[in-house]
Formats: sequence, structure tokens, C-alpha cells
Amino acid sequence: MQQAGIGRGFVGGFIGALILAFIMLVMQGTGMGAPMFVGAYEATLGSAGGPVATWIMGAVLFAISGGLWGALYGVFVRESSTTKGMIFGFLPALWLWLVVAPFILDKPIFFGFQPPKLLLPLVFNVVIWGGFLGWYCQGSDLAAPSFR
Repeated sequence: MQQAGIGRGFVGGFIGALILAFIMLVMQGTGMGAPMFVGAYEATLGSAGGPVATWIMGAVLFAISGGLWGALYGVFVRESSTTKGMIFGFLPALWLWLVVAPFILDKPIFFGFQPPKLLLPLVFNVVIWGGFLGWYCQGSDLAAPSFR
């Protein structure tokens, strides 16, 4: 098998991020607060248009970001697998802890080591997003990937 490729990686990462956005929408609906991508959007671009528009625009940019991370995966990872996708998922988690938290959200690195702020990125970026990305990129063509 060959490299997953930029396009397949982008699509896998984009869809994986949409899956996460849906999960975060459900979590917000149960009272767990707005997703971090909403806070990041508000911190960088403001909240003009109201909370729904801010949520939607934040989710779109979050999905594009997931796609860009996926494209990077598609360039560098050969013979994709769910496990390789999960390992790669540590990179966006580190990006969140080391760049987004201090420079965009004005929080301490690793969010001050608060357990929920450490655990959720691991579950979301590594298990869900990374696992999906690795699975999606397994196929060498545009046919549906198989479970191996």
C-alpha cells in the first residue's frame, strides 16, 4: 500500500472533525459548555452575528483545521492504520495544549494540567479523530476502507 495522499487525508480529517463537532454539540446540549473551538473563534475573530453564527463558523474552521491535519497525515504516513492515526492524533492534542491554550485562549500550557482539559483532547484527538483518520486512509483508492 502507498501513502494515503493529501486529498484522502484532508477528507478523512475533515469528516473526523465534523464527527467531533457533532459530539461537542451534544455535550453542549447536556450542559457541558461550549466547545473550545467556539472560544478560539471568539478570541481571534470576535462573536459578531450571535452565538449560533459563532458556533457554526467555529465548527467550519475546526473542520477545515482537522482536514489540514489530515492532509499532513496523508503526506507523511505510509500504510495507514487505525493505530497510526491514533498515534498521529497526539500532534493536534499537543498543538492544542502548547499553542492554542497559551496563545489563543490565554490559558496556561496544558491548561494548567486540569484533568478534564487533558483527558478530552486525548479522547477526541487521539481515539476518535485519529482513529477515524487512520481507518479512513487505509484504502489505496477512493473505495470504502475495510476494517482490518
